[in-house]
Amino acid sequence: MKLLSNKTSPTRRGRLLYRVLPFFLALVLAAAATQSATAPSTAQSYESLRLLTEAFHEISQKFVWKKSEEEIVYGSLRGLMNSLDPDSSFLTPQEYKQVLSGQKTPLAEAGVELIYKDNLLTAVSVMDDGPAWRAGLRPGDHILKVNGQLVRNLTTQEATRRFQGPAGTSLKLHVLRNGQVKPLDLTVALEPLAPGRVTSTILKDAYAYIRIPYFTQETPQELIAVLRPLQNQRLNGLVLDLRNNARGSLDQAVKAASPFLGDKEVAATKGRPPEPGQTYHGSAREEVAKLNLPMVVLVDGGTARASEVLAGALRDQFQAVLLGAKTVGLCGLTKVLPLHDGSALVMTVAQCYTPKGQKIHGKGLEPDVQGKTPQPTPGVTTPAKLPPEQDPWVAQALEILKDKKPQRLAEKAVRP
Repeated sequence: MKLLSNKTSPTRRGRLLYRVLPFFLALVLAAAATQSATAPSTAQSYESLRLLTEAFHEISQKFVWKKSEEEIVYGSLRGLMNSLDPDSSFLTPQEYKQVLSGQKTPLAEAGVELIYKDNLLTAVSVMDDGPAWRAGLRPGDHILKVNGQLVRNLTTQEATRRFQGPAGTSLKLHVLRNGQVKPLDLTVALEPLAPGRVTSTILKDAYAYIRIPYFTQETPQELIAVLRPLQNQRLNGLVLDLRNNARGSLDQAVKAASPFLGDKEVAATKGRPPEPGQTYHGSAREEVAKLNLPMVVLVDGGTARASEVLAGALRDQFQAVLLGAKTVGLCGLTKVLPLHDGSALVMTVAQCYTPKGQKIHGKGLEPDVQGKTPQPTPGVTTPAKLPPEQDPWVAQALEILKDKKPQRLAEKAVRP
């Protein structure tokens, strides 16, 4: 066995550092974006840059398998972006070209929204009756392997792409579920996702129930189509179900709030100075008149992004009561920042706030009323999808509406 020498040709080392310096400078600048107002001095930044280039040199010269400069740099950028938040990512030049050319909706997918939680790839929401749901995957499940390969050191976007592809593609998942010792083996077949239709039903005693499974460009108009007929009915209240709904943009949330709020403020975004904040208002043209009903909104640990914006706006502006469990806290404004080699950073540059100033991103929304935990059914490891008439949280929402509590609960709710 040969002893490794720490000596490297100065010329060679100089060329190496010259080529990678711009990459690591981008790393340092991106990392500085996550720090507080007491940012380190320029000298400290260069010291950090020195540390990174030193680590790069050691890896490139001594790691047991030879890695190209590009592999090391892109791996570093990928890990850095993955450490920021679930919506930040790194795009290789090829991936960024696809973004610029206009990414098309995947032909087929599993129907699951993913984030990294405690360094584990976690299903935030699993779409109603989608391929992953039918295969047995549930919100909160941790995915350890896909087709025998560990899924770690990936950005959330890279992991998501593993769950997209040609229709019929089979994915074998190794899943760890909270409360169970032995991991589960599930098989998901990718397929075109069914439209996320807004549905409604009239429950006993003239209460309306509306379900938004996930947000699409069509959701706001579908919501209007569902709400308009309700104006002609003598209703006592409304239950809006946003549980297990983690897909959708800020723009879609603002449009979906318009039928309820008209041109009132729906959300605000705030970035780091000197970036100006921005407020988002609904559209008066889309407001559904005479819909002044007491409302309970169902939320849980799978409620994120557009559904969090909508829930927060309805609580602040419509005096709706949030019932259930704390939401995820994913509501950031992202920008694509190109780098000189054709790659790009996708980075959260602003955080979302409710109309009354409560921060959503990174914190989530606390419900006004905790949802009752149903008694587990012996021998059943995953809960069945219950119709609203049998859903314990819907029953709890109806109790609140029947007792005429929504306004009092909304007024007493403490908002940070």
